[in-house]
Amino acid sequence: MEIGTDTIGEQGCHLTWPELRHLSKQELSLSWSAIKDRRVDYAQLPSYFCTIMNLKGFVRYSLDEEEEAESVFITVLETDSENVCALGNLAVLCYRQSRLSEHKEYVSRLQTIINRQSPIVRARSYYDRAHTIRHFEQDKRKFTYIPFIKKAVDIAEKVTVLEKTEWLFDYGLALYRKDCQLTAGNASESALEGGFREASKCFNDVIEMKGFCGNRALSWVFLGLLLRNQSDRKFEVSLPDIKGLHGLSAMDCLNKALELQPSHPIVLRRVGAEMVQLKEFDKARTLLDLSIKLERSWFALRHRGLLNLALYEESGSTSEASQREYLDPARHDFEAAMTLKQVHADYSDLGYVYFLYGNYQKALKLFSCADRCTNDDNFNPAVTHRRWARCLHAIGESTGAKKQEGKAAEVDAMLSKQANAIEEAFYGHGANCQGFECDLERFNYSAEERPGFVSILSEERHPLTIVGNPFPFSSRQSNYKYDFFISFSHIDHKWTLLFFRKLERELEVRGCIRYRDYECGNAIAANISNSIRESAKIIVVISPDSIRDPWCKYEVRKSHAESLSRSYACVIPIMLRICKIPEEFELMTYIKCNDGQLTTEDWYRLGKSLFKKV
Repeated sequence: MEIGTDTIGEQGCHLTWPELRHLSKQELSLSWSAIKDRRVDYAQLPSYFCTIMNLKGFVRYSLDEEEEAESVFITVLETDSENVCALGNLAVLCYRQSRLSEHKEYVSRLQTIINRQSPIVRARSYYDRAHTIRHFEQDKRKFTYIPFIKKAVDIAEKVTVLEKTEWLFDYGLALYRKDCQLTAGNASESALEGGFREASKCFNDVIEMKGFCGNRALSWVFLGLLLRNQSDRKFEVSLPDIKGLHGLSAMDCLNKALELQPSHPIVLRRVGAEMVQLKEFDKARTLLDLSIKLERSWFALRHRGLLNLALYEESGSTSEASQREYLDPARHDFEAAMTLKQVHADYSDLGYVYFLYGNYQKALKLFSCADRCTNDDNFNPAVTHRRWARCLHAIGESTGAKKQEGKAAEVDAMLSKQANAIEEAFYGHGANCQGFECDLERFNYSAEERPGFVSILSEERHPLTIVGNPFPFSSRQSNYKYDFFISFSHIDHKWTLLFFRKLERELEVRGCIRYRDYECGNAIAANISNSIRESAKIIVVISPDSIRDPWCKYEVRKSHAESLSRSYACVIPIMLRICKIPEEFELMTYIKCNDGQLTTEDWYRLGKSLFKKV
């Protein structure tokens, strides 16, 4: 075994993370071109420094340059001797080379660090995983990395080191990306408002913590972008307690960013891109030109191309002079951007340039390339299909044009359906930690048979699969499909699994649990609502983790709403670990666990409640 989850937990290392196993040599080579010259100052951005170094080591290893990769991982440890990811990578590398003595030494060091459970060390490792996965996902509509950056922020909630601003900033970026996708999908007003509020607060926290100046400036940029995503947004409405943001416009935020970092290439290109959207074309050109002069980047080249394209359309002229002044530079910029990265948006925009030239055959080929490209994040592919239809109409191909118009409508519908999927990916509902995060041993639960107590962990001697009647089940509560629904945080899933099993086995009742009973393909929010409505009783397992879990909060709200609609008490709160009771349950009698066990009296009362006819 290279390295076990008992050693490194969910945090893992680059050489074992499943999210990185599918990468092709071509993707890895392009990645190396993008990061090989990237330099980061450890004193300013310690987490980002280690993340970039570990990423370089992973890419070099994957390109069969093992000696160079090992040197990079060792360099990380020379800077941060407790870097979990570097230690894990070296342990795996040595194991695969049969250097078992060195492998054992690295594993021993890992075990010592993991057992100490330092929140800073853990947050760094989750940040590393999130950033690395995002590096390979950033142009796709994928959100695999999001639960990991959220985990880093949650773990570091009470940490005061400035390094925390790095984790908060990256979480803010994830929230911004979510906002862009929900906006494109015409998500509900409540979903957009909640996301805007959370993202804005995150960036404001980075600004107020006064960490790395570059991240503070970029936080102002993204606050401006969040405002522009929805024209009617106002900080004073969404964040009444943060007085420093009240009255600010998107332009105000962008100007604050430039005041902080007037020569930072990323700030310059981000603000320049926004100036294009705000039709401040002269400012946009100045900023984008300076950014490219300081650092040649795909983003700056692409948005300078969009600037020239916008100027051509604003001019209203199709003359050769106008084409030379605007279309030719736009074409050059899009072509230059495509030498650094190939994404759907650039193929589509370059195709549109050729359409405006009147070169319809070239345009059609580029639209087809765009359609085959899966790197379409932050761009609506429906735009490509509508451009494609215009091009086909221009050459008299009406049937093909109707087909592309239909495709555009299909894409718009797909983007709308993605809203639920984005929410669910974002919060990782039902994720299985597979490591010490949810390990029963870390909570000191008792497995002993004690007089007056019912041991839940005694179920551990049975297989950890949920058993249940595979045939249609006749519930004791004849009006309901299930006798009970159970709500719990994924951190508590192992204890809850044993508790659930014991209830079904010993009381012969039928429960509803997410791993077994949710309808495949249905939205999680819908599954929760349907399951609660179809259950006679609702058991809510409460812990410090559940009261912070967004989906558990949703289950609590739905449970409370359901209880108000019924003529009998249907919610049974169970305090697994001491924490503040949710306000919805403050007036309810709850069962309190003792070291993970229930008293025999409480077990009897629980059973009586489940058996009670309703």
